[in-house]
Amino acid sequence: MDTYKKIKKNGKYSKMKVFLTGIPLFFTLVFFTGGCSVNSDVAYPQKLTREGDRYFSAGEIDKAIEVWIKALDYKQKAELYEKVVMAYIIKNQLPDAERWVLKGLTYFPNNVNLFFDLGLINFYNENFKEARRNLDRVLEMNGYYRDVHFLKGLMYEKEGNRDAAKKEYVKEINVNPGSRKAWKKIRELRDE
Repeated sequence: MDTYKKIKKNGKYSKMKVFLTGIPLFFTLVFFTGGCSVNSDVAYPQKLTREGDRYFSAGEIDKAIEVWIKALDYKQKAELYEKVVMAYIIKNQLPDAERWVLKGLTYFPNNVNLFFDLGLINFYNENFKEARRNLDRVLEMNGYYRDVHFLKGLMYEKEGNRDAAKKEYVKEINVNPGSRKAWKKIRELRDE
């Protein structure tokens, strides 16, 4: 007796047939009823994030900020805080940027990007002591974070401490050998 007849004789054939016809039926029902659709709590904030990204790419920064903040009403994401903060920095609205970075740090206290943004805001406000403190925190979290040493070098240079600035630029090159701006600063300091 061949295998097919044995399976049919034992009644396993009918069970297998029900199982095999049930699988396509299940997937058909799922497809047509939308059972596999993405949860709307997740989909809508993602849609808003992409919409804000499109506005930002088109140069409509105010509209992008508005949409990203609306997305934050649905889901707290560090990425959205980072986008809002950088958009305010680009617009040179530093008080707004600082307010949003501090709000973001309440939800994401170990977010290295938000600490870097806070250091950058402090730098632009010429609050070098706070900027260095925040940038040192960034280095504690990620010793290879790009542009931290470069920014510290700029601060030392503004304060007239050329040797400390040069050391920071060299550290930046060790972390980021492709940093043209760090190489340029080292050449400038060497030539003076």
